[in-house]
Amino acid sequence: MRSVLVLFLLSLSSKLVFAQYYDHNKICSTDTIQVDTYNHKVDVHFKYKAVECTQVSKFAIRIDLGYNLYSYNEKTKQWLGNHQGALFGLSFAYGNWGFGARFKPATINPMKELVFDDVYLEKNAKLNPIKIEYDLNYSFNFKYNVSFEPYIALTSNSFYVINEDELNQQYNISKVQGLAGGITINKYFRVVNFEYLSLFAKCGYSATNFNKVNAELGRGFADISFGIAYKGYSNRKFIQPID
Repeated sequence: MRSVLVLFLLSLSSKLVFAQYYDHNKICSTDTIQVDTYNHKVDVHFKYKAVECTQVSKFAIRIDLGYNLYSYNEKTKQWLGNHQGALFGLSFAYGNWGFGARFKPATINPMKELVFDDVYLEKNAKLNPIKIEYDLNYSFNFKYNVSFEPYIALTSNSFYVINEDELNQQYNISKVQGLAGGITINKYFRVVNFEYLSLFAKCGYSATNFNKVNAELGRGFADISFGIAYKGYSNRKFIQPID
């Protein structure tokens, strides 16, 4: 039964998935140029007509800017609340595969007091719950420059109190990591030949166990983000002779 399901999904993908939203074919100018070359070995000049061409490569870079919404386990929510934060991302792609990192800062006031190393973190603390996410994704590209990108990721969670001087305290809050997964949906708009702007929406879930940070906290959080992205592909230029 499992093998039948896999074959069905592969068949479905072959019907639905189209070429990447960029064109692999070379793009050549309609203007003809005269090329004059010299062969030193035979001491002969060659003249021929040619056109200037450009062809995109499989390598691309992407920059994300977005806004994140977090929903925590009930125990963790009692401390952090379901807060918001910014998203900054940098990733690289080769073909349909991509790898990158997302920096997700935020600033909140804790919803309740917790103890870390025998020091109370008060409600008037300005706490930065910072997440850094390293993800591997694969892009399924459809018509109309729409793509679905499922991903797996490792999320690193750090906590910094930025008004320690005001509170006259120093805090040492443990970092914790967890596996995550989700999907990003993109709608691309071409700017020039090999450069695109994208509107994206992303949803995911991380199995991070915050109990390792404090025994009163729980496991896991979901996040949804929206934003814009720039994606540009490298390309090569060359001269192609014509008859």
